[in-house]
Amino acid sequence: MKWIHTKWNRRLYASLLIATLLSVMIWGAAGPAAVVAAEGEPSVQLPVFPIPPLKDEFKQSPLPNVLVIGTGGTLAGKAADATSFQNYRAGTYEIERLVGELPGKDKIADVATYQFGNKGSGGYTFGELYDLSLAVDQALETYDGVVVTTGTDTMEEIGYFLDLTVRSPKPVVITGAMRPWDVIGTDAPANLYNAIKLAGSGKTKWFGTVLMLNDVIHSVREVTKSNAHRMDTFETKMVGALGYIDEKNIRIYRLNGRAMKAGKSNWQTPFDLRKITKEQLPLVEIAYVYQDAGGGAIRGLVADGAQGIVTAGTGAGGLSAKMSAARNEAIRDKDIMFVTTTRTGSGTMYPGGNNSNILAGDSLNAQHARVMLMLAMAFTKDKAVMKDWFATFGTQDIDMNNEIAVGWELGAKLEVADVGQTKLTLKWPAASSGGQVKVYRIYQEGNASPVLIVPGNARSAEITGLKADTAYSFTVKAVDLAGSESSGLTASARTTAHPFYPGGGAPVTSGKSEYTIEAGSGKKLSIGDELIVEVPAGAIDQEVKLTIEKLSGASVANVMTDAQKLLSAVFEITKNVEPEFSKPLKLTFTFDSAALKQKEKAAVFYYDESKKAWIELGGQVEGAVITAETSRLGKFAVLAVAETPSGTGQPEEPEQPTVVFSDTAGHWAASKIAEAVKLGITKGYPDGAFKPEQTVTRAEFAVLLMNALKSDGAGGELNFADSGQIGAWAREAVAQAVKAGVINGYNDHTFRPDERITRAEMVAMIAKALKLPVDGNAATGFADDKDIPAWAKGAVNAVKDQALVQGRGGNRFAPQGTATRAEAVTVIMNMLEKK
Repeated sequence: MKWIHTKWNRRLYASLLIATLLSVMIWGAAGPAAVVAAEGEPSVQLPVFPIPPLKDEFKQSPLPNVLVIGTGGTLAGKAADATSFQNYRAGTYEIERLVGELPGKDKIADVATYQFGNKGSGGYTFGELYDLSLAVDQALETYDGVVVTTGTDTMEEIGYFLDLTVRSPKPVVITGAMRPWDVIGTDAPANLYNAIKLAGSGKTKWFGTVLMLNDVIHSVREVTKSNAHRMDTFETKMVGALGYIDEKNIRIYRLNGRAMKAGKSNWQTPFDLRKITKEQLPLVEIAYVYQDAGGGAIRGLVADGAQGIVTAGTGAGGLSAKMSAARNEAIRDKDIMFVTTTRTGSGTMYPGGNNSNILAGDSLNAQHARVMLMLAMAFTKDKAVMKDWFATFGTQDIDMNNEIAVGWELGAKLEVADVGQTKLTLKWPAASSGGQVKVYRIYQEGNASPVLIVPGNARSAEITGLKADTAYSFTVKAVDLAGSESSGLTASARTTAHPFYPGGGAPVTSGKSEYTIEAGSGKKLSIGDELIVEVPAGAIDQEVKLTIEKLSGASVANVMTDAQKLLSAVFEITKNVEPEFSKPLKLTFTFDSAALKQKEKAAVFYYDESKKAWIELGGQVEGAVITAETSRLGKFAVLAVAETPSGTGQPEEPEQPTVVFSDTAGHWAASKIAEAVKLGITKGYPDGAFKPEQTVTRAEFAVLLMNALKSDGAGGELNFADSGQIGAWAREAVAQAVKAGVINGYNDHTFRPDERITRAEMVAMIAKALKLPVDGNAATGFADDKDIPAWAKGAVNAVKDQALVQGRGGNRFAPQGTATRAEAVTVIMNMLEKK
């Protein structure tokens, strides 16, 4: 092989030797299951497949163990007669029968089979491919290699999905046939036999998933089907095949990008399906470009719910003027992600431009890029991270100057600290390298060049010159002495706002102002230096006009008494649509701190129009600024209240609770609150208030629920990633709730103790505590039934049937609405009455 340079040859052998050693050290005999155990329990309920165990004779045999997973396709097709190459029914014969008919297979491997499905390749959904990938990984915990048989129509997409998601480095070979099993001249038995031989040889370990058809071995990232009928239909344009099988001989003539990373931390992609559900895979479509193409395709795909679109452009990814305009509209109006590819069949699309919603597809064809974009969007919302993943895991560029490229350890993260108005600090762990890390390059989203370069021994950097109240995304990459650059660690943060004028610009001084907030977006609004209203992103799913009015004269006099001391102006906040905000608004007032007397403090209040009384919300005070959250709109002000020494500082634990509170008289939940206090379920605050309209955190609700259930035994182990953030006052209750199966946590292994609990989450916990039977397909009867998450719908219906919970205005359940202390206590007391 004269074209293999001698120096390169030495590096190749060194890389393979190191890969082999690392293979033993990292994976050992336990396979990927050991890695799963080290990372903790799966964050989602994963399916378990009936993979056949190894037979005793296989365990004693020197031959490799190979599992063939059948999914159907032409290979398993039944023809109309022995000469009907095109007239056949795909996915007819079961894989056990086909493998059983192979002659001589017992000389190359010990083979078992598993029937995953039996239909054409185009009939599989990505949800089913999610299961297929998990089944392959489960099989590789036991077997030395896996063969997946499928139809050739979408084989390249199925193969690439497996390549990006399977966690094990053991061989995975996908194969099929262009002619059905039972016709003359069929290629099916030979392809199946050679695929088993290849998987058992171990020669494609660390290569990811490879495709083998017609004796040719291809990398699934680059391969494509080129002909509708010919048996040599699969081609790898530009870079060529990996190797060939000639009877007993298997030759591999090049390494792909994944094989060059053998044994390194960046061999595995970020797409660990154990961390998401199949429902989280977004809808991604393809728009084909042609002469004078209109924009209707893109607009139609967006209207149909597409969250990402791959364009198969002319030449180097070109779009027509109409299609380009439609793409711009989709980005502006719906924040749709796009990937640029070419319809020519080969060629590389390189990054360029400043639009973070348009990614370069490198040499991926449109159907491969669609798989990559779908997985990227399922695992992150950060566009800079997506761009980095396309540039690394999607590109698989090879640097021949490095035996071991620089990279990061598994689990490495970039952290953001000390965020101010114009600066922040980035912190990262040491990168791993076969040599020495020379420098770290820090990139800001939207900039192709690094904004800062720091020495290789640095572990942090301060970024200055930023704008107040602005979102930023930064990526840190390590560079070794050879100039090889690692994949990036990315993190995002928003700089803090000016205390009175968020977002820059002049303050609003008029008494009444109207603001338009787009569906799903967030906004900070200011009335001079007196009030800041923060509407969080995702708080409402339709456009809303928010009006903030500073009241004066009779409008204030009519709601105040002589005994009340105003410390701020009175503001009224209203909106023009009925649906409630699903997330609380944050109100920040400046108040007259000099007017406070000894043993007085400031608190935010809202005015209850039905009771004609001010209800305390509380708030966090810093100097002459106080911040509180609210899920309702109306009149708000800062008033002076009597201050008493605080107790333990816990959210609801005064040392001497009392049933008579200063703010529950006439409240709709007053009797339930009083009863709950008597039973020791909850307590008031040291200042004599109960604060019934204050929202409840997830940790607080766990304490309330466990107090009600009188749980006194030892709890389960707290394995949440953020267990350290659970306050000591709540740890025992959370542990008990975990053991009781009431709490599971989120998909990212977190509990999020300080997040406000939603009504859907609250009801789901109640249903689990009561062990109520749930029907996920049941209609709840609420006007917003369609907005209730599928995972909560059964619980909502069950709890409603027990008369434990009621809707809000307009018979709306408001599943994403935050639960108040009054609502939490009421549903818990209703629960106890049913026990």
